[in-house]
Amino acid sequence: MPVSNQGFPQRPGLSPAQPSSPTQPSPQQPVAAPPAPPPTVQTVDTSNVAAELRPVIATLTRLYDETSKALGGPQANPAKKREIEDNSRKIGSLFAKLNSGDISPNAASKLIQLCSALDAGDFAAAMHLQVLLTTSDWDECNFWLAALKRMIKTRQSLRL
Repeated sequence: MPVSNQGFPQRPGLSPAQPSSPTQPSPQQPVAAPPAPPPTVQTVDTSNVAAELRPVIATLTRLYDETSKALGGPQANPAKKREIEDNSRKIGSLFAKLNSGDISPNAASKLIQLCSALDAGDFAAAMHLQVLLTTSDWDECNFWLAALKRMIKTRQSLRL
């Protein structure tokens, strides 16, 4: 068997000038667009939310605005700013689920009741409904329930 200049045996049928693999240009992979940022209270589309759930959007947006202001708003310290941003992402994801109809009738009913309690200033009832959501609908609601609980507690501590 012939030997190439480097001392390695040459494969039969290949001359030293032939590459061992074809030199075709590799097809260009389309560059995937970066993933969209998660929805926030400010950026989420709520145009398709069912009419009976629109008050939930209004109440939770107001709750978010009140608690964000109480935490310091744009001038908040870094820890509070992270909490505000986390609340916005988590409640924004709830709004996205409401917009796509991706929420069970049971969870939707409890959210409507919870928001009615918030609108009436009945924070004890709102917290009770939040606990009911935790026990009966955890798998569906776990992503945003902690943020909702935090916001209810923050709002309850305010004297507005």
